[in-house]
Amino acid sequence: MDIQGKRTPIIIAIALLWAAITVLGWYEMYMPGLFLGVILMFLHMVLGVSIKNKVSKKFLIYPLLPWAVIWAVSFYLSDIHSKMFAGVMPDFTILGFHPSFSWTVILYWIGGVLTLTLGFVALKDEWLSEKDWEEFKGKVQKIDERQKGGQQS
Repeated sequence: MDIQGKRTPIIIAIALLWAAITVLGWYEMYMPGLFLGVILMFLHMVLGVSIKNKVSKKFLIYPLLPWAVIWAVSFYLSDIHSKMFAGVMPDFTILGFHPSFSWTVILYWIGGVLTLTLGFVALKDEWLSEKDWEEFKGKVQKIDERQKGGQQS
């Protein structure tokens, strides 16, 4: 997927999402803010995995989209359980955590990290091939040589 002409709109959307999330927090509307945070992080990751303004469709399908779904589901389940047990101590825990927080640990944290890690390992050439790595090192070396040459003048 080519994002050549979409980088600026994505960056503007990121800025607007940060502002919206902040305003939602001021008004104690945390759940909409969390869901907007999923979109915000997804956009950051799309920019982060782009190589020469191209994003691998394989990478979008897995791990980025499943990661976003996992985060959204974790927030949804946490919200349900926090309302279910509002002002009441539950008589059970999930892995030792309050039921509302357990979804954050299980899905958001562990599920999200595992999904992204497995995706990055399985599709490592989609986000950093050996050729791209060598090209990047060559660019850094040229910049370093220019800087060293400029300091000696």
